[in-house]
Amino acid sequence: MVTPRRLAALTRWLRTPPRGPAADRAYSLTILLAGLALLALDVKMLGTDQPVVAAPGGATPWQVAILLLGTSVLLAKRRRPVLVLVAVTLLVVADVLLGGSLGMYLVLFDALFTVARAAGRRARAVVLGVLVSLVLAVLVTTVALGASPRDVVQLTLVAGSLLLPPWWWGSDVRRSELLAAEQSRRADAERARADLARAHADDVARIAALDRDRAVQDERARMARDLHDVVAGHLSAVAIHAEAALAGPPDEPRDRAALAAARAGSLAALAEMRSMILVLRAGADADAATAPAGLSRVADLDVDVVGDVPADLPTAVDHAAFRILQEAATNARKHGTGPAAVRFAADGDDLEMVVENALRTDALPVDPALTSSTGLQTMRERATALGGTLTAAPTGTVWRVHVRLPLRPGDER
Repeated sequence: MVTPRRLAALTRWLRTPPRGPAADRAYSLTILLAGLALLALDVKMLGTDQPVVAAPGGATPWQVAILLLGTSVLLAKRRRPVLVLVAVTLLVVADVLLGGSLGMYLVLFDALFTVARAAGRRARAVVLGVLVSLVLAVLVTTVALGASPRDVVQLTLVAGSLLLPPWWWGSDVRRSELLAAEQSRRADAERARADLARAHADDVARIAALDRDRAVQDERARMARDLHDVVAGHLSAVAIHAEAALAGPPDEPRDRAALAAARAGSLAALAEMRSMILVLRAGADADAATAPAGLSRVADLDVDVVGDVPADLPTAVDHAAFRILQEAATNARKHGTGPAAVRFAADGDDLEMVVENALRTDALPVDPALTSSTGLQTMRERATALGGTLTAAPTGTVWRVHVRLPLRPGDER
């Protein structure tokens, strides 16, 4: 029973027949067996019973030999399609002179199909021109011989139906194969582009992560250097007071004052060292020196101060607040429409700092993969290292940074 699935499979097989030496041998053997069966049944291609040329021993043995030779020649059709077609054409002419057989027509059909499917562009153009010329030659010859219009049309259609269908089928299979190959190349190209896009996205994400890590390391190294400078100042003061006490004869009031100053400096240095340990990370460059930063340098920043700037803050808090304000001012210049406004509030336990700036309304969106966003991360890192908090988010058309830093960094809260 012919089911729709079997019919579809047969259609696919007809459009793209199997290829390869094994398939070629199977085709040749099939054609040979079919041709021998047709010869045994005495089925003629031209519909004539008498051969044009009388052959010794009868036409059938010669036709069998020609059929065997033709099917053998077909085994080389993949390597030399045009040469095989020429050889098969000569054998078909000899077979026609002996009376003609459908087996040799099948050989010619396969040879024409192979040329249309596998030959080069120029060879295909030449062969197609020859086929069309043969059909036209049949038309002109029948007219010149005075055949009736019915016979002219009939013979021309027979010639066309014998020569052109294998060419049309082979050309259709060739187009299908080229289309499949092109689709396969496009699919491969799309997969390659997708792989490159994924690799690029991974590289961008990896570079962004490295940039963030590097920015955090640099920021922490700078924090440690700032604190190192202050601790060194306290220890230098301790050494100076001790040296002054030891330089002269014993004097109880003076010596006690020097010891008190040394104790105060030592305690201050210990407090700063505790803060430094919280923020110092192994691998930071602790040899570089920077000028201590603090809120006393707010005037150096492009910000509008609302109210008073707190003074006498712990060094770690003073430095962290200044660096956070410095980064917020930089972000305001990048993404805002004017200088940021900052206000401070300090009670006995915390320093609170609020930085606000107006956002641009005409800014183009930025691809998150192309920005490392290290500014907010380093600001938050500074606040967290001292036990504080930092939030940054838009409020309407205003960007607001709210920082809270404990005035006793490192205390358990």
